[in-house]
Amino acid sequence: MPLRLLKYGLSRDYPVSGDIPATPELKPAYDVVIIGGGGHGLSCAHHLAKYHGIKSVAVLEKGYLAGGNTARNTTTIRSNYITPEGIAFYKEGVELFERLSQELDFNVMFSQRGQLTLAHSEATMRSFHMRAEMGKHMGTRTEVVDQKGVEELCPLLNMDYGGPLEILGGLWHADGGTARHDAVAWGYAA
Repeated sequence: MPLRLLKYGLSRDYPVSGDIPATPELKPAYDVVIIGGGGHGLSCAHHLAKYHGIKSVAVLEKGYLAGGNTARNTTTIRSNYITPEGIAFYKEGVELFERLSQELDFNVMFSQRGQLTLAHSEATMRSFHMRAEMGKHMGTRTEVVDQKGVEELCPLLNMDYGGPLEILGGLWHADGGTARHDAVAWGYAA
């Protein structure tokens, strides 16, 4: 485990002050200028430098880093979609998050506990079966679970609620998870 990850885990301050660089003076020219210091802009700057050797990059933000849409993102990471293209694209995203803390040497608080999407109709259950089959074909760990399976995955869920939306089953994506959107942005910025 990188020492910085341990330091963040034991610190009361997040991110640890002094780890985020101060705003530098602007240079007269850059190879690339990125407008927006959210998750996408910071990720682009990181990937341009790491994978394309473009080091002269400016990220311009009118507010504060990760203060726009990134601050309101649910940061659900999953690849249980229905089209082969969508599954392949998001599967690569799941794999990126599995190694992102290590790559950035910054704890993005990725928690891979799986994702369960509930079905309240037979039509939804049919679509879940299609998604699960396509996911298996594309190499994701996605499966349809019945009511008992939902109860086993979420024992605290009250299945006897009796409301208008009966839980018929669900789509379980074992590799799904979440990450802290602010931690991802600060990791790219650090």
